[in-house]
Amino acid sequence: MIEFASWYRSEYPRVVNALTLLTEDSHVSAEAASEAFVRALAKWDRVSKMDRPGGWLYKVALNDARRRLRRASRDRSTTAELDWAPTTAAPVEPDHELWQAVSRLPDRTRSAVVLRYVADLTEPAIAEALGVQRGTVATMLRRAHDTLAEDLGPTYSSERRLFHAFN
Repeated sequence: MIEFASWYRSEYPRVVNALTLLTEDSHVSAEAASEAFVRALAKWDRVSKMDRPGGWLYKVALNDARRRLRRASRDRSTTAELDWAPTTAAPVEPDHELWQAVSRLPDRTRSAVVLRYVADLTEPAIAEALGVQRGTVATMLRRAHDTLAEDLGPTYSSERRLFHAFN
């Protein structure tokens, strides 16, 4: 059984970083990650025995981040009448050119890339987090590599650059 405190210390920064790359809002990311860990702690007896607790955690965190962003969007449209809207933090950009190319990928594909190369999740854990089949994850990642190779040309050097760019 995994000890919660050490799991939290090692995973929290990666979860926040992955969510920040996906949402482009570090505050929402930190709040969603914290909420996911609180839920994991509350169910730790069950979560710690899962084959892939990271997949469960990312699924909870992604759902919470999306919920928070939808709520914030509604709030911004309400406050727009007052000519004021809260600002969001800039996305984490370890490799500007690469991240720009990744940000142009379809949402689910971008999520798969971030979960693989930022959060360092396995394909089965990504599938669990995104609610898709493992084969779908493999296809999305392969297509992402193809698209990035086309977009970046000779400067793109496969998944090695992705791993180093985000870690």
